[in-house]
Amino acid sequence: MNKQAFGIFSIALASLLLELVLIRIFDVLWYPNMAYMIITLAVFSFGLAGVYLSIRPVSLGSRTWLWLSSATLIMAILTLLILPAIDRLPFDYMDLSQEGAKGALRNFFLIYLVICAPFFLAGFSLSLIFSHYAKQIRRLYFWDLIGAAVGSVLLIPLLPKLGTVGILYIVGGFCLVSSACFSQNKIWTRTTSVLALITFVAPFNWSSIKTFDPHMDKRSFRTLQSISEGTWWDPISKVDIIDYEELGKIVGRDYTFKWIAYDGGTQTSYFYRFDGDYEKLRASLPEDAKLHFWNRYLAISHYLKADSDAQVLVIGSAGGQETKAALAYNAAHVDGIELVGKVVELGKTTYSEYIGNVMNDPRTDIRRGEGRSYLRSTDKRYDIIQINSNHTSSSIAAGSGAMQSAYLQTVEAYEEFFSRLRNDGILHINHHIYPKMVATAAQAWANSGRRNFRDYVMVFEASGMHDNLPTFLVKMSPWTKEETELTREFMSSFSLVVNPFDSDNSFLTQPFFEPNFPQELVDRIPYRVAPPTDDQPFFNSLRKSVDELPNHQDDVFVNSSISGLLNSQRSTGIPIDIVHLIVTAGAALIFALIFTFVPLFFSRAGKAKWSGKGSLLVYFSCLGAGFIIFELIFIQVFMKLIGFPLYAYTTVFFTFLFGAGIGSLMSEKMRLIENRRWWLPFVGIIVSTLLLIIYKQYLFDLFLQYQTPVRILISIAMIFPLAFFLGMPFPMGILAVRFKPEGTVAWAWAFNGLFTVVGGIFCAIFSVYFGFQATLVAAMCAYIIALVIYRRLYSGYVSDLSSSSSTDD
Repeated sequence: MNKQAFGIFSIALASLLLELVLIRIFDVLWYPNMAYMIITLAVFSFGLAGVYLSIRPVSLGSRTWLWLSSATLIMAILTLLILPAIDRLPFDYMDLSQEGAKGALRNFFLIYLVICAPFFLAGFSLSLIFSHYAKQIRRLYFWDLIGAAVGSVLLIPLLPKLGTVGILYIVGGFCLVSSACFSQNKIWTRTTSVLALITFVAPFNWSSIKTFDPHMDKRSFRTLQSISEGTWWDPISKVDIIDYEELGKIVGRDYTFKWIAYDGGTQTSYFYRFDGDYEKLRASLPEDAKLHFWNRYLAISHYLKADSDAQVLVIGSAGGQETKAALAYNAAHVDGIELVGKVVELGKTTYSEYIGNVMNDPRTDIRRGEGRSYLRSTDKRYDIIQINSNHTSSSIAAGSGAMQSAYLQTVEAYEEFFSRLRNDGILHINHHIYPKMVATAAQAWANSGRRNFRDYVMVFEASGMHDNLPTFLVKMSPWTKEETELTREFMSSFSLVVNPFDSDNSFLTQPFFEPNFPQELVDRIPYRVAPPTDDQPFFNSLRKSVDELPNHQDDVFVNSSISGLLNSQRSTGIPIDIVHLIVTAGAALIFALIFTFVPLFFSRAGKAKWSGKGSLLVYFSCLGAGFIIFELIFIQVFMKLIGFPLYAYTTVFFTFLFGAGIGSLMSEKMRLIENRRWWLPFVGIIVSTLLLIIYKQYLFDLFLQYQTPVRILISIAMIFPLAFFLGMPFPMGILAVRFKPEGTVAWAWAFNGLFTVVGGIFCAIFSVYFGFQATLVAAMCAYIIALVIYRRLYSGYVSDLSSSSSTDD
């Protein structure tokens, strides 16, 4: 069975790696929430394979391995066909509101089928093995989970070297390895082994990284791709540099920058041409700001701190605009933290001379990192902390495409910003929905023991238009009238909408500047304005309803910027910011009916009368939902300790899968069922969860000061006990039903897979409204229900075992 065990390992690895790389592919082709939607819908097919096998079970025999080797071979072929298929099926959701809606829907459906097929075949293979070798499920499940654990960490090292297309070849190679392991024909084994080797080696020999053709013209990226100077894959984002100076020659305009396009235009920054003459640059400001910056607001805090030997921190330093502004006004030192390390590398090497060696200036330290993690690791205090529209477009870096977490816009984040500013330091943020920013910062201000927040705040906004990046300035000492007038003069093309010396004409009323934002306003304002916290870090979760907002309505604090942002997302009828939840929730309901009633009426296991049928379905539903909820919430929670989002994602995913795999194997060695200690894993899960909830914050505070490797090891130590126990209930459940009618194990697999997806949807919605801690409790409750139900399953197992022994006698 050793060869077949490695086949299970390989197919599990391939499945998870395929899921991760498809998420990145559709992050780039579409947007993160749409990527979440299509992949979630596709993963339903993983469980659908169990439904098929419950209806059409494959008898154990020599043909079993032929089925398995054939299924994994076909999976390899279909995986390698994903690139040409998706390139020939462009889908732009904006077409759904136009004449091309019919073609767009057709292409979406065909794309769905293309990516469903490999997951179906993987689910078919694993479900078939688990059905026929249920007695060995604890060891087989170990190999399944360990393979998935390895797959979860391969994306980070492979993506920069091979890109998404190259990783599809790696996935195809592991599918071929599985086919070789499952085959009992020597010629088949040798042939697929050679093909696997060729498939593994091929992407390493390409002269350049292959990419998918763009589906959407995000910020005109598809149109301008012909003037791209290069494409790079960072673990966080795909990076393209578009030569706008070349475009200027074509259209007769003098552009002074190159566009940094993240994930095919989802996010954006710029490398501006600069000769390194800071004195000339300073003399040209603010009138010529747009020749050197996206807008003059990027330089305002540095203008106010001119010639004061300012210590500056830029979170999201990107193409170096903020850093250049700081140096133009004689900052003593600039620390720049940028999540996408490839942009830092390009700014220091390939484009260093073009941008005036800003990132190589001896007064700067520009590095790859995450803002809050950096703040917690340093004791430095700054004169300016600046953040300009900083958030990732990667589903994986963010933890989940459904949750839209924003840890730089929470009460705790503002507390950290304030704690790292000097007594007259300035926090300078450009981000959308400034009423929510003000309310969030006000709560942090009060939590820090400060009062009279209005005296310390200015907000500027473009007049009479949709301004998606208003300028929010908080000074740690009260603004003076002289500073206010200097700021207004520099920001002459913007309106001062929050003025510390004119509260009567402010768009915002006093409660926005006070702690404990009134529930009456939370209820009355037609968008979500309550201050987000680290437990509910969903600043960008704004929508309360699908209705269109009025363009401007003072009494409910809606202006053209807020209405413009939310109404623009309704262009297809269903708001695009929540369409993924609506579609996946609807699909979950449909699949739940299919997974329940099709086997019930058409399979032998469903039609036969046997005790515990309903308990079986509820039990495996609880396991599927509970496991994925724990996983997704822990990714979010441990970002605070680990810091760097991608490290948090990988650490949590790997630890959960690896720990669960060890737990599955140990449940066999501990003979939990045989020794009637079946209750132990459930008690372990409950106790581990409660201990984490109670001691999590204490441990986080204790170890936040340490370096990243130490924080990762502490995270693994905190997660592993829970993961260990989580690996036991699934194989125990399979053992408990292995004597039931043929197809029962496949049906159990289907429900586990179905509720893995349903649990992810539940997690995304429940955590937004109730927070991560409440969602963790919900996951624990799922296992409490499973504990109660397993008692019934175990009684049935004992009875079936006794009957089986009697029959054998």
